[in-house]
Amino acid sequence: MIRAIFYDAGHTLVRPRAEIDEVWDFLAHQLGISIAQEHRGAFPDVAAFFYSRLGEDGLGSYASDRAARTFWTEYYAFALRDVAPDLPLAEIRSAGEALYDWYAEPAQWQPFPETIAALEAARARGLVQGVVSDWGSDLLPILHAHEITRLMDFVVASAVVGSSKPHREIFLYALGRANVRAEETVYVGDSYLADVLGSRGAGLHPILIDRAGKAPPIDAPVVRSLTEVLGVVDEISAGG
Repeated sequence: MIRAIFYDAGHTLVRPRAEIDEVWDFLAHQLGISIAQEHRGAFPDVAAFFYSRLGEDGLGSYASDRAARTFWTEYYAFALRDVAPDLPLAEIRSAGEALYDWYAEPAQWQPFPETIAALEAARARGLVQGVVSDWGSDLLPILHAHEITRLMDFVVASAVVGSSKPHREIFLYALGRANVRAEETVYVGDSYLADVLGSRGAGLHPILIDRAGKAPPIDAPVVRSLTEVLGVVDEISAGG
């Protein structure tokens, strides 16, 4: 019987408010340059960028606020490599740090349209709910500003507890906070490596949220919306 649902935060419960052009405008202002439209594409895939360089510990480098800041500063510097090739690396990294601080503001995030209703439905069933996310210590005020914390029993940010996904320690810590067993818990997240494999490694039941419907077939339930999670919970509880 499932007694608890744990959730990732970014791209699971909340998403960035700004469109890509606004982000590029911010970086152009920080750098004091114009960025042509042909350079204003999507940023590199975060997971692929870090796992390809650092292996499993790529996203595990989110275990402190300082590590998180370094993580994103280096990522943005990489993303800007073709945009400002003549600028000193220190200036590019400074722009990346400014963007990291920009994203620490609650106003730069918004819940997905169904987030609150889905969390309220799970709360009405009496399920324990918590957030377990690779994030800095700014996660709590972001979730609080968007009224998500009122529906949560706890929030675990990797930078606060000193452990990040996909390592099992962060999930075990959350289980202790929730006072539930791993086999009584599902974990919902958007990353196969960090969320599905990470939570399964700690004994939880993983659910991948794939809003775009682009994920290949995987060895875990896949949902397109948080409103589908309770249906999967029922199937797991029934032994399906």
